[in-house]
Amino acid sequence: MRPITQDLRFAARTLTRSRFVTVLAVVAFALGIGVSSAVFSIFNGVLLSPFPFPNAEELVFVFDTQPACSTCPASFPKYTAWKTRNTVFAAIAGTTGATFTLTGSGDPARVRGASTTASLLDVLGVQPQLGRWYTEQEDQFGGPLVVVVSHSFWQQYFNGSASAVGQRLTFDGKPYEVIGVMPQRFRYGRAEFWVPLQRKLDPSQRGHFLPVIARLKKDVPMERATTEMRALGAALAREFGQNHGIDVRSYYEVTVGGVRTSLQVLLGAVLLVLLIACANVANLLLASGIARRREFAIRLALGARSSDVARQLIAESLLLAAVGGVLGILLARWAVRVFVWLAGPQLPRADTIAIDARVLAFAAMVSLLVGVFCAVWPLLRLRSRDLTGAVRENDSRTASAGGRRLGSSLVVAEIALAFALLVGAGLLIKNLVLLQNRDSGIRTERIVAFTVAAAGPRYANADQVAAFYRDLYTRLSQVDGVERVGMTSHLPMVDFGWNGEFQIEGNLPWSANQAPLVEYRWMYGDYLQTLGVPLLKGRLLDSRDGKDTRTVLVNSAMAEKFWPGQDPVGKRFGPGNDRSTWYEVVGVIGNMRSMGLARTSPYEFYRTLDQNTFNPMTIVIRTLADDPTAVMPAARQIIRAMDPMLPITQTQTMETVVANSVGQPRLMSALTGLFGVLAGLLAMIGVYGVMAYDVRRQRREFGIRLALGADARRVRNLVVGRGLALATIGAAIGAFGAWLLSGLLSALLNDVKPTDLWVFAGTALAVLIVATLASYLPARAAARVDPMVVLRDA
Repeated sequence: MRPITQDLRFAARTLTRSRFVTVLAVVAFALGIGVSSAVFSIFNGVLLSPFPFPNAEELVFVFDTQPACSTCPASFPKYTAWKTRNTVFAAIAGTTGATFTLTGSGDPARVRGASTTASLLDVLGVQPQLGRWYTEQEDQFGGPLVVVVSHSFWQQYFNGSASAVGQRLTFDGKPYEVIGVMPQRFRYGRAEFWVPLQRKLDPSQRGHFLPVIARLKKDVPMERATTEMRALGAALAREFGQNHGIDVRSYYEVTVGGVRTSLQVLLGAVLLVLLIACANVANLLLASGIARRREFAIRLALGARSSDVARQLIAESLLLAAVGGVLGILLARWAVRVFVWLAGPQLPRADTIAIDARVLAFAAMVSLLVGVFCAVWPLLRLRSRDLTGAVRENDSRTASAGGRRLGSSLVVAEIALAFALLVGAGLLIKNLVLLQNRDSGIRTERIVAFTVAAAGPRYANADQVAAFYRDLYTRLSQVDGVERVGMTSHLPMVDFGWNGEFQIEGNLPWSANQAPLVEYRWMYGDYLQTLGVPLLKGRLLDSRDGKDTRTVLVNSAMAEKFWPGQDPVGKRFGPGNDRSTWYEVVGVIGNMRSMGLARTSPYEFYRTLDQNTFNPMTIVIRTLADDPTAVMPAARQIIRAMDPMLPITQTQTMETVVANSVGQPRLMSALTGLFGVLAGLLAMIGVYGVMAYDVRRQRREFGIRLALGADARRVRNLVVGRGLALATIGAAIGAFGAWLLSGLLSALLNDVKPTDLWVFAGTALAVLIVATLASYLPARAAARVDPMVVLRDA
């Protein structure tokens, strides 16, 4: 233990004397280890952390498949058929969102929960921490009002008291008895509570609204479950006379499969940054070691063993890596919060991301590996047989050609890796810019949106709900500074899920049983005018379109799909053969990218609140003020005056809504851009280091050149030319590597080709310019060498 302690003390003294090299190495290590640990924490939390369910590999989602939708939820009759006729599931359950207004526990709040079948915990394999789950008898139409709450809900509203079981919560004006509390680690979606599904379920309801989860039997592999359920789907399609089927997918794949490729690309990118940092530090330590060859030779001459010198170099490298690792963890803690914020709500399992024991172990392992790796290169060049003549030589003239080649090779490798990263960053950034410049179909400036639900005993029927929203619209329209007010059931890029298949009169413009999926929305007031959606044909909905009328607006995408080359105004469409339920088109409006900027416009049609009530509604207000949120105090006051039990939720500007719709591309472009800049910075530091060391080593040569009449500009150009040569070779190798790996990014790009010529050319130009700048300072030092001083010291 004593030699190790001595080595570390000596290493600390040595590194303290070489402050420039030490600071550069620690910064490089801190950046490399910090960002790699931060990205690994995201990778670990989303992809590697176990789910809070036992034997989670047995969990699967079961989907209703349709020609236009491969992962649709089930109708309740289909769920019942799947439950009773399958032979592959140990348990199967259905669950859907249930949002209530909570009163009587402080300020009114809109809380997010879930309505589930009683079998949900049989599927998930978890039991309540306190109390119990609801039974099959309670999960029946007209059953009791019972609720099971999450651990966080229990802490917030009951202060973690065991007496919570048996107490009552008021949801939408009705008392629900708390019968259980779930464990702290239990998470299923974003629900804070769970209530029986069938208590309010109309048994005849056939809409597709129910996501289904199941647990495989112990002896049933995924392949068999998929085969048998698809066969059941075909049988049910024949019985129901439909074109639907069934598919089975793993819980893991459905939950995180959409971001796996992105996170793998990010982890690969950050490991490239770490490699560049390692190469940079190895180059610095190599240059420092070569400058110390005389010192090492003297130690060997005095009886030190080669292993002593090797141990000393390893101790110095490990000490640098350890300090860099500690600083890197501090950087990672901050970076993780920034990364999650950049991703927005599109990152699954974000609550599991943390700097935990696994991430700390990763950081420690990386620190150890890079510390050893960065000591290897000096050890390879500073073996005892290379030091035999070092005692008699001047330190500045002891570098071998092999050492110079190795240093140059490391710089070329750095530039190549940095070039590949910068190309990836350039592609993703260009993709994000083009996405953000896409026409969203709506105005976003000076618009604020918020949601209100008319919940409670005062709104027992549809007429009372509609009257509340009409009154709210009238009052908001009279507020000073309000330009327009509208309401919608589904805010674009935020709310999804109401859709179905429809037929039209006459010949179908698609093949049999290939009806597209159509989204349907409700609106009221000046909703379209507020968002700037144009009327293209026909008329808008107005006072003529009252209760029991079935006139609608369709968007341009639906008009072109259903009636190509025709005027859709006056055309009719509907969900089945009962023509009395069909709709008549009275107008065509512009497309909105309702699913997000990265998606195409869906097929949509619109009804008004006067025709059919929907609850809750999202209010959109366009103001005269530049800050649209300035109107919110007045809006809150109005709603409080109308009903103090109704909370306002989901307040956000439309600019924020549109920005959040590209959260994943924004995260990818920001991180790869950061990694590319770091990699480029580290590579250019490497170029500077090699050029500066070469100038120091060749001072005598430059002095002789200048003494013989060489021009200072020519000397500068000579050094800059060497730096550009390294940068050109590295850029060429990096471009070839980026071209080979371009397929990895194709799935992440929308409007950009992975081999975009402008991105490659721009990256090459940037690398060459920065390499020139990195070489210029050493070149200027070479041109200022005093020939008399150099020749006198030779």
